[in-house]
Amino acid sequence: MQSSTEPEEKIEKETTRAPTSLEIVSDEQPVIDWTESEETKVRWKLDLLMMPLLLAGFFVLQLDRSNIANALTSSIVKDLNLASSNVVSSGNQIQTAAIIAFEIPSNILLQKVGAPIWITFEIMVWGMVALFQAFMTNKSSYYATRFLLGLFESGFVPACQFMMGVFYKRDELAIRTAIFYIGNYFATGTGSLMAAGIFKLSGKYNLAGWQWLFIIDGCFTVAIGFFYLFLLPSTPSHTKPLCGMLDLFSDRERHILHNRVIIDDPKKDTPLSRISVQDVLRALSNPNLWGHLSINILALVPAGGLRLFSPSIIKALGFGTTKANALNSISSYGVIVLAVSMSYISDRTRRRGLWIAIPISYSMIFAGTLYGLPQHTAKWTRFAIFTLLTAGNSVSQGINDSWMSINARTPQERSIGLAMAVMGANIGGLAGQSLFQTSDAPRYNQSFLAILCLYSASLVFVLAQIWSYWFQNKNLATGEESRRESPMELEGRLGWRYEI
Repeated sequence: MQSSTEPEEKIEKETTRAPTSLEIVSDEQPVIDWTESEETKVRWKLDLLMMPLLLAGFFVLQLDRSNIANALTSSIVKDLNLASSNVVSSGNQIQTAAIIAFEIPSNILLQKVGAPIWITFEIMVWGMVALFQAFMTNKSSYYATRFLLGLFESGFVPACQFMMGVFYKRDELAIRTAIFYIGNYFATGTGSLMAAGIFKLSGKYNLAGWQWLFIIDGCFTVAIGFFYLFLLPSTPSHTKPLCGMLDLFSDRERHILHNRVIIDDPKKDTPLSRISVQDVLRALSNPNLWGHLSINILALVPAGGLRLFSPSIIKALGFGTTKANALNSISSYGVIVLAVSMSYISDRTRRRGLWIAIPISYSMIFAGTLYGLPQHTAKWTRFAIFTLLTAGNSVSQGINDSWMSINARTPQERSIGLAMAVMGANIGGLAGQSLFQTSDAPRYNQSFLAILCLYSASLVFVLAQIWSYWFQNKNLATGEESRRESPMELEGRLGWRYEI
């Protein structure tokens, strides 16, 4: 095995790529001393190990977060002596509020203890809470478990995205973020189908259908947590999982994993534990992070409303209950196709804002079409247009999150920024639950007009973020040319640009 300090002439014989400016800064800089095929092989190995774990984690997160909607169709309201289904809705809002409130504190702890430890701890604990929901007896215990679910689910999504930022280069992040979000979309599309099968166990061992739902979903989550414990690599240079067994990477592969991301972004070599109050305040004062948060809020309000009310809207077109729920699942798989496609192109072109603006514009078209449809439009036509609209739900979120992660200058900024981005998505989803009003049924003209306006506003913020990064890049170039900044200020920034 060759080390990164071998003579340059030997390195040139082994590598198939021309050296970059980062390779020749100093003897201490990491260098490319591997072939393209070696890097491809180790990247595929990482993909096949880590991405299924992260995807499965997001799947069970969404399953445990949303299965309360399926439980409502069982006897949970009667069994817990709840006044009405509105109490269930209130508990759901408590859960979302807890997620929003603890997103940043969770990511501060992530920096202190390390992402693999924190992610594994979270999934095991919320899995146990999800499981023991089966033994709730009244409103108080219901509210308590929903709060605990929100507490321990908070930070999981940005923590997983932080892990991807540690292991992958900047031009590899968007597509993998989209793959990660497939877990969310897939849970939305299949959760009801799973619940329908689980409810057939109702009455077994004197347990109601909703109790079996929470037991099985919770056990599934804990099982995924054990996979994290035994398989999830810690860092590119220390790939041994938390259990201390089954390290699937060789020394040579760890060398490649570590050095390739440091060459792509030297700031990733900063130790993760160095976080302070000043780091948090510095991140919170960064307008770039607030721009990404705002994009997620505005773009995810429609998604939050449509996700909750889509089955009811489709049923109001004249379809039966079973058929409406089945037809609703189509758009969830449409989101997967659009999200992966847009993210792949984003990575290939290294353009981020453009590929957020395109799906938002796509959604604007169909929201406007639904608003302007004649009153007597055939139900299948209205359903087709509605499905095309909902297939654009949340497509921008994954690219926006990866855009923020790619442009973060420090691990601390990346961690806090991802927490803020996910907070924005949850705030938008919570606000979206009030988007469709009974007085506007069954055509929901005002709701679709509001969706059109929200997407228009989010498009303005995307264009503003593109301009902001372009302007900052211009200032970076000017500073390098004039050398007015001290060498210390330029260190780690020379030649570095924000992706737009």
